[in-house]
Amino acid sequence: MFVLVLMVAGAIVSLLVPYGTVIVIGIILGLVVDNYRNTLYLREDIRTIKNHLGLMNNKESKEYEFDKEFKQVDQLNSDEMSVINKRIEAELEKENRNKKN
Repeated sequence: MFVLVLMVAGAIVSLLVPYGTVIVIGIILGLVVDNYRNTLYLREDIRTIKNHLGLMNNKESKEYEFDKEFKQVDQLNSDEMSVINKRIEAELEKENRNKKN
């Protein structure tokens, strides 16, 4: 019903206003983007609930944990990132030494 009302209002606006078609296209684009964003939030919430209830298989669980860690790393400040980078560099140097020996 909402879509039908929106289509009728869009047709009226596009006929009466010189730039009505552009306005209608902008409104439709905004609604599509808003719907997509809400769908992403819902998907993330469902994944969190499934993980909490233990309904994920191993692959989904690993992917969820990886995404969760990735988001946490994205929110770190520069000091924490430098500590993590130093640990990674030390581990890589250790692996290189082991490969040479």
